[in-house]
Amino acid sequence: MALTVKELADKIGAEFKGDGDVIIESAAPIESAVKGQISFLSNPAYKKYLAETKASALVLSPDFELDNVSIIVSPNPYLAFSSIISLLYPPDYLENWAIHESAVVSESASISKKVEIGPNVTIEDDVTIEEGTVIKAGTFIGKNSRIGKNCIIAPNVSIMHESKIGNGVIIHAGTVIGSDGFGFAPTEAGQAYKKIRQVGWVEIGDDVEIGANVTVDRGAIGPTVIHSGVKIDNLVQIAHNVQIGENSIIVSQVGISGSTKIGKSVILAGQVGLVGHIEVGDNAMVGAQSGVSRSLEGGRAYFGYPAKPIMETKRIEACLRKLPELLRRVKALETDSTKK
Repeated sequence: MALTVKELADKIGAEFKGDGDVIIESAAPIESAVKGQISFLSNPAYKKYLAETKASALVLSPDFELDNVSIIVSPNPYLAFSSIISLLYPPDYLENWAIHESAVVSESASISKKVEIGPNVTIEDDVTIEEGTVIKAGTFIGKNSRIGKNCIIAPNVSIMHESKIGNGVIIHAGTVIGSDGFGFAPTEAGQAYKKIRQVGWVEIGDDVEIGANVTVDRGAIGPTVIHSGVKIDNLVQIAHNVQIGENSIIVSQVGISGSTKIGKSVILAGQVGLVGHIEVGDNAMVGAQSGVSRSLEGGRAYFGYPAKPIMETKRIEACLRKLPELLRRVKALETDSTKK
């Protein structure tokens, strides 16, 4: 879809500078954009491209003044650019309301008329799917599950029985919602383990996005809960009876053990691991590859293994870097002492 700079600015409620009649057809990175394309700058590392960019327009903060391109002004360029992307690249699947002939849909399922169900989808007994939802090829939805309005379920997603999914949820390809939690009871020493039946379920709030190949286990007893606004990256493991508070961010390859409670607006960076039965307070941030072995207070940044307040970890690391030199000095002192 082609729009002028003025049209884009008007639609997102922003001001523009320069030629408002410039036509924008697509978006591109600032370093490779060409005529007819728009880009943005939010990371200072890319300032070097401002003078040489070939883009027809940029989304910039009010601090910038440029003469070589048209500018859409926003205090949050990244957020404004995301709105522009939605205008330039409107989805084309929202009008394909139909059930593919190869889909297997139980007669007891309640399916809104305004739903897309793709090829080879399986929908079991007593499933409810509300209007505006798109379910792509090869997806499985187990009995007694509910999917709300305006959801997008990508190909080959498995939503197991009794799952409850809110409105506006996006689940990417290959993800499994409601698989069994990892529960096994030891019998005798050295003998086999007995599987504990997992009789809980999964509840997902509104406006949640879950990446590709994520696993969210059902509760052992009661629910595993992902509250509204949570965003989960690819390759994340969420164990049974975990609770994740509203608007939290869970980045790729995070593993959360059973019955752990994550507060609101928490950020868990890539490859963070958490033991079970602990709590992470609201607005906490845990740095990449950290190991969380105890409960963490909210409102603080943590890093390391085990995770500690970030400045404490940095001081420890600074001391560790000095260890080789300290060791040499100690050996020198020991040698001098022996000679005396």
